[in-house]
Amino acid sequence: MKNSFKTLAIIGFVSKGIIYLVIGILSLLAALNMGGESSGTNQALTFLKKQPFGQILLLFLGVGLFCYSFWMFVQSIKDPEKKGATKNALLQRMGLFITGLVYVFIAILAFYHLATPTDNEIVKSTYLDFLEPTTLAIVFVGIGIILAIQTVVLIISVFKGGMLDQFNLEGKKYSEVIRRLGMFGFYSRAFVVGIIAYFFLHAGFYTGNNNIKGIQEAFEFLNQSSFGKVLMAITAVGFISYGAFYVFLTRYRSFEE
Repeated sequence: MKNSFKTLAIIGFVSKGIIYLVIGILSLLAALNMGGESSGTNQALTFLKKQPFGQILLLFLGVGLFCYSFWMFVQSIKDPEKKGATKNALLQRMGLFITGLVYVFIAILAFYHLATPTDNEIVKSTYLDFLEPTTLAIVFVGIGIILAIQTVVLIISVFKGGMLDQFNLEGKKYSEVIRRLGMFGFYSRAFVVGIIAYFFLHAGFYTGNNNIKGIQEAFEFLNQSSFGKVLMAITAVGFISYGAFYVFLTRYRSFEE
């Protein structure tokens, strides 16, 4: 594999890890009543922007996330690690391509924060105002079903080991510790994706509104439920583990077939 691809992947892993570390830390502080707030990607970027050298942080993060997206596209199209063309491999490569698109959006969001005043808020509730209520409900139900399927597939993949096997950690020093971090992180992410799926399905079937729900609302939902603070804290620690897992990949990830 080209060294340039490996370099882009490593930069991307760090950038993705930073996003989830910030989301997890802010949400954990909120759960412990230590000054944080339930956080999503947008809030994490806002937090980073407010830090010393925040503009530089956002610039590097945006570039890093583009690197991660590029690596996803390379994996899905060029297949540098020879996953093959079996049905499962093609589905996995399609998932990598979709992931690349998602992180292109997040990278653009980082540059949006870079170019706008700190107190500017992104309007979330009017993205889909141009759609008719019935069409909007169908779209939301469709998104909810896709996210629900993603939740189930993610849980099964982690449980069976396939999700973590793709990172080629076997035989590496501290690989078992890294795998445990990854398992906890992926389960936490699946839990939050499941909650977001519920939001979309509920909006599609019952409310008909077009409020787009995300990670921040998922943490707020946990916080308002029974044992909310405990659930929120556990999930936040899971996101911290997920972020740490991707940061550690910069040292332990093998790119061999």
